[in-house]
Amino acid sequence: MEPSQVTVLGKRKLSSKTENLVLRVSASTDESDFEPSTTTKFTDTRPILVNGSLVPGDTKKRYKCTYGGCDKAYSKPSRLSEHERSHTNERPFTCDTCGKSYLRESHLHAHSRSHLPESARTFQCDRPGCEKRFWTIQHLRVHQSSHDGLKPYQCKETGCNEAFAKHHQLRAHMCQVHSPPGTKPYQCTHNGCDKSFNTNQHLMSHLKTHDDKRYTCVHAACLNKPDGAPFFPTWSALQSHIRTLHPPTCQHPSCAGRVFSNHGNLRAHLKLHENRQITQDLHPDNDDRETLRKKRRLDDFGRDFLCEFPDCSKDFKSKKALNTHINITHHGRRDFVCDLSGCGKTFGYKHLLQRHTARFHSSSDPIDASDSSNDETTESEGFAFDIDSITGKKYSQAAENKLKEARALACPFPNLQTFSVDFIPPVSGPSTCQYVFTRAYDLRRHLSTAHQVVADRDIVDRWVKENRLESC
Repeated sequence: MEPSQVTVLGKRKLSSKTENLVLRVSASTDESDFEPSTTTKFTDTRPILVNGSLVPGDTKKRYKCTYGGCDKAYSKPSRLSEHERSHTNERPFTCDTCGKSYLRESHLHAHSRSHLPESARTFQCDRPGCEKRFWTIQHLRVHQSSHDGLKPYQCKETGCNEAFAKHHQLRAHMCQVHSPPGTKPYQCTHNGCDKSFNTNQHLMSHLKTHDDKRYTCVHAACLNKPDGAPFFPTWSALQSHIRTLHPPTCQHPSCAGRVFSNHGNLRAHLKLHENRQITQDLHPDNDDRETLRKKRRLDDFGRDFLCEFPDCSKDFKSKKALNTHINITHHGRRDFVCDLSGCGKTFGYKHLLQRHTARFHSSSDPIDASDSSNDETTESEGFAFDIDSITGKKYSQAAENKLKEARALACPFPNLQTFSVDFIPPVSGPSTCQYVFTRAYDLRRHLSTAHQVVADRDIVDRWVKENRLESC
């Protein structure tokens, strides 16, 4: 019976001079020996699975980076992990002395030596009169070349024979002599780009902007495109794409896909839906008119910021709203000043200034700004009320003047037959309403809050337009 042969593999870096060993296994247990053999070296070329794909078994750098646009590969998983930190900017190795962090442990060890005294450096220059010391033999050799007058870095520009001992000296020479004024040492080599930087790190960060596939959109609508998701060279370009094609959208059925400029506004809007749902759960028996009356305030849910001034019980849903209330109401702050026609009136809110400007400075024959409504008087005079303001006589006089000049319309309550409303409450008090308005929006708000009448928007708008034409 012929003995079977088993090949014994050598170590990974086996010398080429060493002959392969063959173990001969005999059927008999009496004898066994090793003999040199001239058989060829065994190599397993069967493919192996690496990073989810098959690669040849004899591939040395089989561990490839999986980040898009990076073709780096390594022979060990540990080297690949170190490289991947350059993509994620993870720096797990931190110096206990100064707090600096590094991608590799070897970089941390090299940095930690900078905190040691110069006497601890291993390699010392042996030239007469030079006592400099270095951590590595390479640094020592570079230093010794300066004693010998070696200048290995030569300028490659045509007609220039300058040479330098260090590379940074050559870069400075290129900037000063062979580049436009203001050029910095580290220049971008990308075609058509003339930018330059003071440090190599800034240059490396800049080179990433020339990568057209640096950022990609991960929105479901883009990922499902037949040609794949789009790529963008800069973060701002990606954000602009998201704001344009994928704006924050409310998914509530009542909003019908309402979009917002940013996610902060969307979160504030979603809180309104949440508070409305809480209100409906706590007060399921409230009718529509009661809910409409409280629609703007949404009860007291979420108003966690209370004003702590004496005799002030106001509460707000944000710290910013509370601070604005304190500055304007309690500190008398007036940041919005009318600078038209020498007016000089001040207001606490921007919308009051805009309303004042529209009323008193928009027409060709401006109205005296002193004939203002209650809110402008209150803002400019610092809460100084007269007896006419308290009794309402001042408002009535202003309303009569506006009606005579056809600058406003009177509330039609209780004559609301043309509004096609389902319910008209009984009249209590004066037979007619004294409220005057200039916008259809103000009339709708007044009818719902003062008279509990919900009118159709289109009907109100049409009624206001028709009465304006008649008054003109």
